[in-house]
Amino acid sequence: MGLQGPSSGKTADSHHRGGLCSVVRAERLLDANLNRAREGLRTLEELARLILEDADLAESFRTRRRRLGELGEAQLPDLLPQRSAATDPGLAPEVAAGPRRDLSGVAAAAAGRVGESLRVLEEVGSTVSPAFSAGIQAIRHGWYDLDRDLRLRLGARAPVVQPRLCVLLTRDLCPRGDWVRIVDALAEAGVDMVQIREKSCSDGELLRHADAVRSRLPSSTRLVVNDRVGVAAALGVDVHLGREDLPTWAARKILGRDVQIGRSTSGLAEAQQAIADGADLVGVGPMFASATKDKPPVGPASAGMVASAGIPHLAIGGVHLQNIDALCEHGVAGVAICRGVLEASDVAGVVHTIQSRFGLVTEDPSCL
Repeated sequence: MGLQGPSSGKTADSHHRGGLCSVVRAERLLDANLNRAREGLRTLEELARLILEDADLAESFRTRRRRLGELGEAQLPDLLPQRSAATDPGLAPEVAAGPRRDLSGVAAAAAGRVGESLRVLEEVGSTVSPAFSAGIQAIRHGWYDLDRDLRLRLGARAPVVQPRLCVLLTRDLCPRGDWVRIVDALAEAGVDMVQIREKSCSDGELLRHADAVRSRLPSSTRLVVNDRVGVAAALGVDVHLGREDLPTWAARKILGRDVQIGRSTSGLAEAQQAIADGADLVGVGPMFASATKDKPPVGPASAGMVASAGIPHLAIGGVHLQNIDALCEHGVAGVAICRGVLEASDVAGVVHTIQSRFGLVTEDPSCL
């Protein structure tokens, strides 16, 4: 099992410039890239198995991962002693790559690591073990097609666009209960988002109502159902969840990858945790004393800190046209309003004014 053992498939040191030292260094390099490739393949295997639920695709990644391990053990049995992560100058940048935006980003990063590592293994491996290099070449065959298939299946999620205004729609709060007039005015104004908040009606009634609201809104307006994950799933619309509702991971399992999930928070720490748990957008509040919120106000500065962190957000609670400037002074980029819009004499005009105050829709949460 030594460096010159015939069973290892290695060429004698005298055939390589640098002799024993260069082979040892090459084996350290090969060990690092074997581990890197296998880790990437395991990530892709899990995405295919648990996200796409594609057993054949998962098996393709698993077969390559196992084959890599077998090649290393059979052709390069002396790799382990060469491992030294503590002295690897490239370790820190690798760890500091940062979080991925979505599963497509995870797949792209993992596939990139695998492809790069396989190329290194094939080329450098040829200087140590031609049999090993040939085995890597066989693994690389068809690799880019596999990578393409997985990433196309996962797709890329549309970026979360920071809404300027979300109108909270409750039928009982509409003057004379005329929610149709309100929704038509919202559609005319091109409101960014409407959230249906109906606490007391049954799922069936809410489903019918939400479907009717959706039919009157333009496709550019995002429709959100409050609390009811099942109704949101049936309609294929977004959902907003409070602190006592389903955890985000459970809602995501029901709703799928592309639906946006909002969560209620009171400040930066909770907002950061909500995003880390998989939420797309957070409500921050209450900002001011509110007839619909019985909690003490957290104030505009709390929403400003969330905005400064680059988290898609809506300041909520007691917000109306007259106090929006106080929020903008703290960098808030979007608000959720109930009575301040529903009870306005000119609903479309108020929506235009508020959305104009926050400028154009943007992926960059910053108040103009």
